[in-house]
Amino acid sequence: MISRKKRVYRLVPTLFAAMAVVSLLVTPAEARDMADITKSKKFNIGVVPFPPDVIRDPKTGEYKGIFVDAARSICETIEVECVFKEFAWATFIAGIQSRQIDLSVASTYSKMKRALVVNFSQPIYFLGYRAVAKKGDNRFNSPEDLNNADITIGVTQGTGEHDWAQKVAPKAKLSVVKTEELNMLQIVTGKVDVAIGDSVAAHHALVKQSGIQAVLGGRIYSRNMVAWAMHKEDTDILRFVNTALNQLIASGKLEDLAKKYEAPWINDLAF
Repeated sequence: MISRKKRVYRLVPTLFAAMAVVSLLVTPAEARDMADITKSKKFNIGVVPFPPDVIRDPKTGEYKGIFVDAARSICETIEVECVFKEFAWATFIAGIQSRQIDLSVASTYSKMKRALVVNFSQPIYFLGYRAVAKKGDNRFNSPEDLNNADITIGVTQGTGEHDWAQKVAPKAKLSVVKTEELNMLQIVTGKVDVAIGDSVAAHHALVKQSGIQAVLGGRIYSRNMVAWAMHKEDTDILRFVNTALNQLIASGKLEDLAKKYEAPWINDLAF
């Protein structure tokens, strides 16, 4: 709901509020349903790279990961083709609103205000924010320690942790980048004093980089529910997606995928 970036759909509340206003000013789009998808034989799926949920091979451009494999399982069951379309955390809401995609499987934070703009599936797991700093830097023991004009905080654009950092540390300077990976790299290269990202991205960085450590007591802050998102008008697709998720959960398929990709959130499943 550390993508989280995104994750974690994790757009800042102000963007969701703006989209809600726009939605009220325009004529509602005609709803799509599963009959449209099965007739066309294509299920347009939005993704935002966020390992291990969505992984994009840099060489081939192919997608895999827990949510990608789950989406493929759904498509195979209903005999349609999964067509994956990539977006960024700050832009994929437009893909939903403009109907470039029928469903987003990005690791999206589902919140009440956001639900005014899009439909969310049932929650899949819980995710929050975690902070990292250079090893040996013991300045950051609580969120209050971040609110300092001499501190530079790394965040990912369009994410929940971006908004959280602005709220808890209004005096600090922010270094905003486009991806969770680049954000974690900011602390490795010394560009920022502390980097705040979704707990999954922080976990991966801490495993890979021996020169950094978890700060703020190692706690995960502002835990949120991660879910999939779709157009506000598409209630038939919402009902189908929830049924599909329930089947993946009941069969053990989703948990098996989480184990296969060694998901750090496997103990934070929402079911």
